[in-house]
Amino acid sequence: MALAARMAPGAFLPRLLPSIVLPSSRIQLRVRQLEFPLFPSLSLAVPVGISFGLPPLPSILEGIWESILKAVPKKKTSHMKKRHRQMAGKALKDVSSLCKCPACGGIKRMHYMCPHCTQKLRELMNEGMKGA
Repeated sequence: MALAARMAPGAFLPRLLPSIVLPSSRIQLRVRQLEFPLFPSLSLAVPVGISFGLPPLPSILEGIWESILKAVPKKKTSHMKKRHRQMAGKALKDVSSLCKCPACGGIKRMHYMCPHCTQKLRELMNEGMKGA
């Protein structure tokens, strides 16, 4: 108990030592030592970065990672803005396929029956049904 009282409060926690470069022929491996004060014979090497004769891998990924983090919207897109974006270019189109009815001369859509003539036919049919 006296030993524990003399040691600092963080003395029992593992310590991470500065990084060490382990060079080989083409690949450089950067590691940090993790030491446990309670077990002095136990020490772990934690890999920090790998280099293939180029700049270290974390420095290459740093720019990409920053752009990924910045690509997050600050606020939720409102329903109205979302619908405006989805409906862009899908507005009602002007009817360009109009022609004159050969029977009555009214305006009708091509390849459709004339609504004026159809209405007259209905009226005639209803009068015929009432008279019978």
